[in-house]
Amino acid sequence: MSKNFDAYMKLNKTGLENKYVIIVNGKVVGRGENIEEMLDRVRQEYPNEIPFVAKVPDERMLIL
Repeated sequence: MSKNFDAYMKLNKTGLENKYVIIVNGKVVGRGENIEEMLDRVRQEYPNEIPFVAKVPDERMLIL
């Protein structure tokens, strides 16, 4: 697995339900609801990195 995916799996997701998280180099660099603004900021701060973006599902969501 990738460093960013591993960081996402270990992340304490309490309070992040239905919000986006952005991880770069195994570190959470953004969290919130407005993904476009967060990505713009992260791309400026980390221009040579590919960010890992995920939306934290609600605990009631069933993923098949």
